[in-house]
Amino acid sequence: MRVSHAVSLTATFVALSVSLYQSGLNRPPIVEAEQTSATRPNVLVILTDDQDVDSLPVMRHLMSYPEGSWVNFTNAFVSVSLCAPARATLLSGQYSEHHRVTTNANGERLNENLLLPVWLDSAGYNTALMGKYHIRVGAKYMPPGWDKRINPKGASDVDAYNQAALNYIQNTTSPWFLLVSYMAPHAVANPPDRYKNTDVNLPPPRPNVNELDVSDKPAWLRQYPLLTSTTLEKWRREQTNAWRETLAIDDGVAAFVAKLKDTGQLNNTLIIFVGDNGMSWGSHRKIGKWCPYEECSRIPLLIRYPGTADNRVDTHLVGMVDLAATIAEYTGVTPQLAQDGHSLVPLLRNADASQWRESVLLERHINDDYFGIRVPGWKYIEYRRGFRELYDLQADPYEMQNVANQARYADIQAQLAQQLQAIRP
Repeated sequence: MRVSHAVSLTATFVALSVSLYQSGLNRPPIVEAEQTSATRPNVLVILTDDQDVDSLPVMRHLMSYPEGSWVNFTNAFVSVSLCAPARATLLSGQYSEHHRVTTNANGERLNENLLLPVWLDSAGYNTALMGKYHIRVGAKYMPPGWDKRINPKGASDVDAYNQAALNYIQNTTSPWFLLVSYMAPHAVANPPDRYKNTDVNLPPPRPNVNELDVSDKPAWLRQYPLLTSTTLEKWRREQTNAWRETLAIDDGVAAFVAKLKDTGQLNNTLIIFVGDNGMSWGSHRKIGKWCPYEECSRIPLLIRYPGTADNRVDTHLVGMVDLAATIAEYTGVTPQLAQDGHSLVPLLRNADASQWRESVLLERHINDDYFGIRVPGWKYIEYRRGFRELYDLQADPYEMQNVANQARYADIQAQLAQQLQAIRP
């Protein structure tokens, strides 16, 4: 049975969210979900659209780690920083080179019969897709494995998404898998009235915004003209509104945790908060995403894992590609696809991580396509047409000095080139 369109949140819900934040939310005893639940555990994935990592501090509920047991992965990346390829990676556990969705226009390449919701549905899960899918066009399209497709009234009404998700959590029998896929804060951002004039303390533009000299950048970027002051002001306003809209998403996070606690499901539910890709607000003259630079490829990723000891930051290099394997291990289902990613459960349990990989893959498969590798302190990109980029991220965190093919960096470039060949699909 389809879930009806949700209405906007009431003042009661807003007041609840604020009171939850102000009260600090009492933490429950830490319990290992798999050992205490009579059923398989629930999974809640909260997916934002074009959220830059810099906006995380405005999420005052999420960043207070409601109810504890949160792990904040501060070095999380997406291989292809674009909506459809990133979502295909989330649901498949594969790189774009393998699942074959390389743009927002070729989602039909994906074999939807072998994805995460099918694994869970086959194991008896109630599965619900809420909001943006993007791999296939059409709000009424029902991909395989999903029991419900929930389309809240108003594609950009964050409060409607929040209320619909609360209804689902309240009324659905465990075990369930809910993907809350906001269309926010994607441009044009639409913050609710209560946040339209909120000061979000936007920091000064990054030093690489409207970079004067891009002669050391690839051909696709060298053709970008300097941004005018009018354009910069326009996108500065858009970034401000995007952050304001993120405040409403943050209200939802607080309310979801409270609802899970009230219904006795909190310690039997894995919560994943993740962005589909980053966002460049003018870095290297680039507005948008689909680039190998930090602004595009770094993503927010926080996971509440019942049973972990309190809250902590994890700096291992992880990716969107790891989430399908993580959910599969946590729920005890078997992936039906070969996994490019690795389960994050050992990191969530704070187990011995000495064998964890030290790199993530970056890729793009159209126009001047590339493969790249991100390791601690370095980034190296190989373009199909022969161009190379190499950045010392400790000395140059904003990637303004491409040192590829310079003699003093020959050894590190050779090492990274070898590592990239080893991890390429």
